[in-house]
Amino acid sequence: MFPIMIDLTDQKIVIAGGGPIALHKIENLLRFGICAHIVSPEIHPSIEQLAANEKVILHRKKVEWSDLKDAFLIMLVTDDKEANERMATLAKKHGKLVVHAEHNDLGNAQIPAVLIRGKLMISVSTGGASPTLSKNIRNHLEDQFDERYEEYLDFLYETRQYIKKHVDSRHERRIWLKKAADLHYLDHPEERDRYIAELTSAYPDL
Repeated sequence: MFPIMIDLTDQKIVIAGGGPIALHKIENLLRFGICAHIVSPEIHPSIEQLAANEKVILHRKKVEWSDLKDAFLIMLVTDDKEANERMATLAKKHGKLVVHAEHNDLGNAQIPAVLIRGKLMISVSTGGASPTLSKNIRNHLEDQFDERYEEYLDFLYETRQYIKKHVDSRHERRIWLKKAADLHYLDHPEERDRYIAELTSAYPDL
């Protein structure tokens, strides 16, 4: 498996299945503002409520290839193992990204456990060996990478954008960027302010 982050904005995401596992996948997608299409003859009450709030789009039917052919990412979580396997084979044949919840080897993509702190995103995967362990590791990392990182990453992003715009020398860019990434700034917002003052003084925004 090759780790990669993908922008799913304006991409069609289809979840085949309408039970508790589908609900878990939906909740994960909603963290990223993604509205998925749900294909299932039976729908979990919580998914019904999400549909009423226009958070998902329901298709009350058994899954067919016509439901998946224009999807970018497909998640197969129905109770019908044969249908899951059949759809996975077709989807991969047509170059789709496929998550097979029960048997990872039948798909070609996996959803890792994710920790998000503002712009910081840490993904943990065990390659399907133990999703529970992935979540345990993610939970352990939550204490190490706490809420302080949200403001710190905003600081790093803003300074990087400023440096790219105003510092022409690649050597000087590296010096300023390396200095900003010093973890000393994580716990000292006043030092971040001092850094920005020094940067803007050396390279004013004319």
